[in-house]
Amino acid sequence: MSATASASQDSGNTPSLTPEQRRLVLIGISLASFMTPFGASMLNLSLPEIGATFGVSTHALGWVSTAYLFSSVLFLVPMARISDLVGRKKIFLIGMCIATFSAVCQLFSPSFEILILLRAVDGIAMACVFGTSLPILSSIYPASKRGSVFGINVAVVYIGSSLGPVIGGIMTQTFGWRSLFLLLIPLAAVATVLVYRALKIEFIEGKGEPFDKIGALLYMITIFFVLFGLSNLPETWAFISLAVGLAALPVFIYYTKKQTYPIMQIRLFFTNKHFSRSNFAAFLNYAGTYAIVFFLSLYLQRILHLPAGTAGLILLAQPLLQAVFSPFVGKLSDRMDSRYLSTFGMVLLAVGLLLLSTLTADSEIWQIIVYQIIIGIGFAFFASPNTSAIMGCVSRKDYSSASASLSVMRQSGMVLSMAIAMCVISIFLGSTEMIREDTIPLFLTAMQITFYIGIVLCLAGAVLSYLRGATVREEEICDAL
Repeated sequence: MSATASASQDSGNTPSLTPEQRRLVLIGISLASFMTPFGASMLNLSLPEIGATFGVSTHALGWVSTAYLFSSVLFLVPMARISDLVGRKKIFLIGMCIATFSAVCQLFSPSFEILILLRAVDGIAMACVFGTSLPILSSIYPASKRGSVFGINVAVVYIGSSLGPVIGGIMTQTFGWRSLFLLLIPLAAVATVLVYRALKIEFIEGKGEPFDKIGALLYMITIFFVLFGLSNLPETWAFISLAVGLAALPVFIYYTKKQTYPIMQIRLFFTNKHFSRSNFAAFLNYAGTYAIVFFLSLYLQRILHLPAGTAGLILLAQPLLQAVFSPFVGKLSDRMDSRYLSTFGMVLLAVGLLLLSTLTADSEIWQIIVYQIIIGIGFAFFASPNTSAIMGCVSRKDYSSASASLSVMRQSGMVLSMAIAMCVISIFLGSTEMIREDTIPLFLTAMQITFYIGIVLCLAGAVLSYLRGATVREEEICDAL
């Protein structure tokens, strides 16, 4: 039977688990973190075959990833709050069980509509996992080791991004796209068993507290209209959707600040500069960089006329460097002020974007690889130290809200990055279908302008990372309470 750790305990104490149990939990949660980018990158590569199987358009295929993204972001905050009320371990395991069941069902999807529905269910499952993974790791590891732990977790995510296209391409070509889910099922099952057996403690930080249904509804309405609007720019109705979402945002903030037991601890953005500035830095990080792979994929295949397989191998340089450096940087953040590492990472990303903006139709492959290496190292220096700073500057009771806030910022930044890219492309080209020999200069201009915008966003993120101040450890928070 699992022991229960509640908020009434001193949040400065790390619950007792053996080193072996902690390692097994870390492996289980890392496997769950690996699944998401691994599965998404495999499916993206198999979209043409999925379209051929169900006879749907390229536009409709976008819902394979959109349904998952929207569902996961919509349920992130509610699931994180529910985990505080009923237990983080319980919600994590429920999420993994749903993910396993969804993978089995997607393997036998009879229609495209059913597949999209299951992708949305998958998003709910991953909301359960995203909302509890970092809080669990933060709860079982002391502050002095969290940088290393987050570095390992981040590295696993990047490894998933790296291996997905390679393994997915081989599996799709050899066995068909349905075979991809055969890889995800055992991963989900192993992760579930490891965490179930090794995590002997349940974390219930809000036992007996009510669930804020109105706050949850306001959050979901706000985030839906904002993301739906951003993801469909520059359509006229998309601006209307975005305006509705932005109008609902202050209503959500005002309502949430008034609640004794809010759906999320929005107060942290107003009372904790380390928390707010680190979160907004994460938002700017992804807003400035997420579209890089999108543009480079088009550049390599449409401009340099490389086959998809070769382009995929070239694009591996960035996530591989991220995976190699993340554990090292995470460990370094345990020994020094993480703001310097995060700031350096953002500056390095800005340098990488500046170099990418110089690409022409005659650029060499080695240049692209070198520029990606710089980008990859920049990501590594930013991600785990910034995550460690966010989770380390709040008390254990607020872990779920902190983790959910970071995930929402990350996903929102990704959507904004693609919105910027599509708006710029729309201005110069109309759409990506218009990339021809005579429009190559226009495409390169669009890519250059998008990267310039990314430079500004990354530099702004660097300023925020530095201005958040010296790293605040959880034990300092506990002393102040």
